[in-house]
Amino acid sequence: MTDSNKGFIKRTTSGIRIYFTIIAVFTGLSFLTKNFLVGAVELIILIVLAIHYMHNKKERQRLVTSYIENLTFHLDNAARDTMLHFPLPMLMITLSGNIIWYNKEFLKIADEDILDKQIQAVFPNFHLLKILEQKNNISINLEHDGKQYEIVGNIVHRPEKDSKKYAIVLYWIDRTKEHEIVKKYDDDRPISCELMLDNLEDLMKSTPEEAQAGLSAAIGKKINEWLGKTGGILRKYEKDKYHIMFENKNLSKIIDSKFDILDGMHEIQLGNKLPVTLSIGIGKGESIQKSDSYAKAAIDMALGRGGDQAVIKDDENFRFFGGRSEGYEKATKVKPRVVAYALRELIDSAGIVFIMGHKTPDPDSLGAAIGISKLVKNRSKKAYIVLGQTSGSYNRYIETLRQNDEFQGVFISDAEAMQLYDKNSLLVIVDTHSVDIVESPKLLDAIKDKVLIDHHRRGENFISDTALSYHEPFASSTCEMITEIIQYMEEHSTLSISEAQALYAGIAIDTKNFTVKTGVRTFEAASFLRQIGVDTTAVRRMFQSDLDEYVKRAKIVSSAKVYKQGIAISSWNEDVAQPNLIASISSDELLNIAGISASFVLCKDGEGIHISGRSLGDFNVQLVLERLGGGGHMTVAGAQITPSSMSQAITLLKESIDKTL
Repeated sequence: MTDSNKGFIKRTTSGIRIYFTIIAVFTGLSFLTKNFLVGAVELIILIVLAIHYMHNKKERQRLVTSYIENLTFHLDNAARDTMLHFPLPMLMITLSGNIIWYNKEFLKIADEDILDKQIQAVFPNFHLLKILEQKNNISINLEHDGKQYEIVGNIVHRPEKDSKKYAIVLYWIDRTKEHEIVKKYDDDRPISCELMLDNLEDLMKSTPEEAQAGLSAAIGKKINEWLGKTGGILRKYEKDKYHIMFENKNLSKIIDSKFDILDGMHEIQLGNKLPVTLSIGIGKGESIQKSDSYAKAAIDMALGRGGDQAVIKDDENFRFFGGRSEGYEKATKVKPRVVAYALRELIDSAGIVFIMGHKTPDPDSLGAAIGISKLVKNRSKKAYIVLGQTSGSYNRYIETLRQNDEFQGVFISDAEAMQLYDKNSLLVIVDTHSVDIVESPKLLDAIKDKVLIDHHRRGENFISDTALSYHEPFASSTCEMITEIIQYMEEHSTLSISEAQALYAGIAIDTKNFTVKTGVRTFEAASFLRQIGVDTTAVRRMFQSDLDEYVKRAKIVSSAKVYKQGIAISSWNEDVAQPNLIASISSDELLNIAGISASFVLCKDGEGIHISGRSLGDFNVQLVLERLGGGGHMTVAGAQITPSSMSQAITLLKESIDKTL
């Protein structure tokens, strides 16, 4: 039976239904108006039409069955019989999705006559395009009426008259039991969790002695209340560290609650001057061993990002929750003293020492590199600073350093470094921990022994294969960290004024002249450098901008608009020499406006757009720009994106702000 014949039958039977209804109505009206003769004739016509309709329906079913039995697939009788009486539900559709045949087993799934209907009208979750893309060896999964089916099959060719026709033959396999088993396995999978109080030692010191017991009890109560939501077990293995195991089926509940234990800890006020914060690391792997390994990596990531947050690590990536407060400065200086001793040992055992920061270096990156180079020289070793492209007003600063006799031959390019290194070389990475933005990825891969010193909140692409890692997200700048190391490595400082000014400049720029992210140790480091003879006025002159830059920044600030909750957004859609510098300074200046708690400035940067985010501390700009592939600190962050237009970039930024809020 051809498609035209089937269409004719369908149109005919549809027409008969319409005629049947019309005649029935007129028959009823005739009897109601007592026109019995006309009514009787109409009734006879109605009965004849009904008989004709039933006959057509049976004939139609017979023709469809005959059509299947006479399909010219070049199959023998045994093969056709197998198809007609196949024990699995079987369905045949056209390439356009029209159902042309199904067996008795399939009727148990459909539970109604679906012949000539569109497959997607009967099964809304059915994706015809996926099947057409697969062509042969079709395999898709479908959920229908609470059951899970695996659908397999292929597209077959059937010659009909002089033209070629195609049909899709599908076999439906019930996989409901298998899915239930897999779900139970996934629900029962053990999840490993590391929980650590960020600041217990400092917290207890800031709490009156008589209130300390009550504080400890309140912390323990909050943790146990949260444990009840996980349905897991807890073991305390140190005074501030806990290990928790729970089942995967409870993880979604914890995520839906947005880790409310983080905010719950902030509510504890029992005489403590510092807020209670904790970090959570959750590992989700295919085995207990892998889950435990992931949990340790997650807690390291949470602590590396400043604490007071939760991190989930699985086979694919990290997910971050919380992180709305800044890390607290540690009063003790034990760690920089230990790092200073370890760094001295590594320098003494090395041949040549290479130092590099991030691409497009800023004063903090450059000042930290100069500080390390001084330590290397004092150990009678050769030091090189790998320096690439620079931009903006920082160019003048770097040129001033190059002309200084103290730094002759110190600055080299990536290519020169690759010619000089050997197996005994040491690489010191400063002011970045990301593999993606180091000055020389080739040198990073080439040198085995590495030291990492950084203050940025930890991201995913962390350089982990290091001999020594000193990562403190609460520090104001890398220059602050290097200054502390210098004080412990040298009994009497040998820093020159130029070197001290380079370190001071890094601290001043990263703290916006000591107005943000400063602690006691920040001022102690600055005081140490000031005693050497740093000229603060000279440092300020180094980074003065020209009138043209100032006018552009003024236009950016004046065109800013408040989006939500004191968050200002502005943009500059013209080519400029240093877009990242103009964006960062403009976003800083927006914070000087009353009512602005956070700011974002977007500047065109070649084919992409640079976004600079700044905050006074109430809003985490890092979380916003991390969603766009960037990073940084809670109060200082940046990102580089490549949207089709500035308006699209602003839309993406607003979407990220909404998710963070």
